[in-house]
Amino acid sequence: MAKFRLTLLGGFRLDDEDGREIAVASRKAKGMLAVLAVHGPAAVTRERMAAIFWGDLAEERARHSLRQVLTALRRDAPVVEASGETLRLDSRICTADAAEFAALAASADPGELERALALDSGPLLDGLSAKEEAFEAWLGAERRRLSQAAAAALTRLAAHHAGQAKHEAAVQLLQRLLAGDPANEDAHRALMRSLEALGRRSEALYQYKLCRELLLKELQVEPDAATQALHDSIRRDNFTRRDSEGHGLRVVAVVPFVNAARRPELDSLAAIIAEEISRQLARVPGFRVVVQPAVVAAMRPNPDDLTQIARVLGASYLVTGSLRQPEAGVLRIAVQIVDGETAQYLWSLQQDLTARGDTADVDNFVAGTAARIEQQLTLAEAGGGADGTGDDRYDERPDAWHKTHQAGSALFSAGWSEDAVDDAVRLFREAIALDPKLALARAHKALIMAFAQDWGLLRGDTARDEARADAERALELEPTRSEVLGLAACAIAHLGDPARAVPLLERAIEDNPNNAQAWAALGATRLLQ
Repeated sequence: MAKFRLTLLGGFRLDDEDGREIAVASRKAKGMLAVLAVHGPAAVTRERMAAIFWGDLAEERARHSLRQVLTALRRDAPVVEASGETLRLDSRICTADAAEFAALAASADPGELERALALDSGPLLDGLSAKEEAFEAWLGAERRRLSQAAAAALTRLAAHHAGQAKHEAAVQLLQRLLAGDPANEDAHRALMRSLEALGRRSEALYQYKLCRELLLKELQVEPDAATQALHDSIRRDNFTRRDSEGHGLRVVAVVPFVNAARRPELDSLAAIIAEEISRQLARVPGFRVVVQPAVVAAMRPNPDDLTQIARVLGASYLVTGSLRQPEAGVLRIAVQIVDGETAQYLWSLQQDLTARGDTADVDNFVAGTAARIEQQLTLAEAGGGADGTGDDRYDERPDAWHKTHQAGSALFSAGWSEDAVDDAVRLFREAIALDPKLALARAHKALIMAFAQDWGLLRGDTARDEARADAERALELEPTRSEVLGLAACAIAHLGDPARAVPLLERAIEDNPNNAQAWAALGATRLLQ
């Protein structure tokens, strides 16, 4: 039985059979033990060892220094076997992780590959400085060799797990592989496949983005054709899913804003504001937004007949607006939400900006206004008019989106309580029963159930499992939509996996920088880590 254990991967440590560390003070003694361990049963000549560590000395002085180090080692731990002009690590009494790793990593057996990777704790002699030129060259070459062996083992084991449909295990191995070799395009592609197989398509698409950015930065090349084809296939599947879910959504049209100031220089600003509000609203789940050219075309017969414009476009809601200059230096922007059927105002907003119309001021106005329009449209769908007073016409529309908006407003109006949570969850379940592919309903339900669990308003593992399943399914259905990412990721964080939630929230913000919920969730999630 071995009496000593030599650890070389991730640092240096020599232990006796009881696990007590044996102090090896000499840097060169540590290096010599590493050289002998890596060579395994093959002997190393004294001449070779002296050349590695004392190559700048005359032969006799180098050999004398070698003998001194060997004498000190024999006194503390007699693990070196000397036979005439050769040296080797005595494998009868000392085992070394580096030698075991190299042997196991070359295997095709999954169990042995697992054992090899468990031994791989870091670079050979990590933290040990190599001051001698020959030792530095040897150490660099061995580190590269062992790193390549680890990469090959990770690749083979990940492929084995993926072939067995154990994609979670494959993902972890491939992420570990890419941490050490970020430019490994084959690994990026394999990771994309496993993420797609798990239904985590947003992460698969984001992995392509990371791969492409890295290859362009480091190698100035695009991903190869196979990687691009895989990305396009995943993206097409997303679009197919989205298109199949788009039917039955409420249509919103932003009518070009009126330049009531009658100043020609404001014509372009009025058009820009309408276009940008349309673009922001296009991110809102539960609604479809008509593109500006189609709105302009629908206005041509009679630009003042709002109900006719709404009928042509099939719009439930119109957003109208105007620009005025009530006094010098002031630009007044008015915005209204109009019922497409009755042409009645449901909500209005007025805000003054400087007459210069600075880009930053306009951008802030557009972002804030779009967020308020989103809130008012959601209230209109949940309970009737955008002013929150209710409208009987909407109570007879028991579709999935209406149920979803009702569920969200149940807590908004009643506050957090067991009864309110029960009502909201019931409405979300009804919405999902009507449309099982409604990702926003699942994501919102998952978040509410996760919060309710934290606050003691829901109890039991069943509720937690249901919330987790809904969050995962929402990400599978809508893996690139900001609102779904934000809600589902926040739920995942509160269900105990903040590390996974952070990149999802970052992608939600990347897709929509105005997603306030995702920003708040990202800050809170980072505090959980």
